[in-house]
Amino acid sequence: MLFLLSACGSKLNGEYADKTGAVSYTFKSGDKVLMSAIGIETEGRYEVDGNKVKVENNGQNIIFTINDDGSLQSPFGKLKKKD
Repeated sequence: MLFLLSACGSKLNGEYADKTGAVSYTFKSGDKVLMSAIGIETEGRYEVDGNKVKVENNGQNIIFTINDDGSLQSPFGKLKKKD
């Protein structure tokens, strides 16, 4: 399955998690994202620009790269979309 999100303003949908499931990001319609790490959940906003995803939460920004296989490369490792 190939995901192409090259246009500015594209949206993500669904849950992306690391291989252990300890870290996950659930992208919702609009620009909302639910972030979960070791049982702590927070909500923020996200924006897609080319192959980059900027997640904003409490004044902090995290930049992800959308890989060719549709996974997200994060500072915490690769996040894959869950079925």
